[in-house]
Amino acid sequence: MAVYEGTRYYPLTRATTLPRRRQATRIRAGRRTNRIGLAMAGILVAFLLGLFYLTQTVRVAATNYDIDTLLAQRDHMTQQLQSLQGEIAQLGAEISVTRRAQDLGLNPLGAPLWVRGR
Repeated sequence: MAVYEGTRYYPLTRATTLPRRRQATRIRAGRRTNRIGLAMAGILVAFLLGLFYLTQTVRVAATNYDIDTLLAQRDHMTQQLQSLQGEIAQLGAEISVTRRAQDLGLNPLGAPLWVRGR
């Protein structure tokens, strides 16, 4: 069996503990929290939330405007439909038709003529 130098047996010794460092890691590394950066981040978040609120408010207002416009158009079309139905009922009456025909110079027809088929 071959014995390598890295495989020598060393008796277990108790490791000595180092005194605890009192400064935080970020302070030791020279990285401290920047209050200006936090303030800028807060302002940015507030601005984005305000922008989101504004877009939603404008979208709701536009939708309400479209709904009001469509309701007004529906009411106008309903009035037109009722007016046209009244005109159709008036002009479609038999008396009105015969009177207009006579005004245009047409004469009423005589009795119908029936022709027998073969």
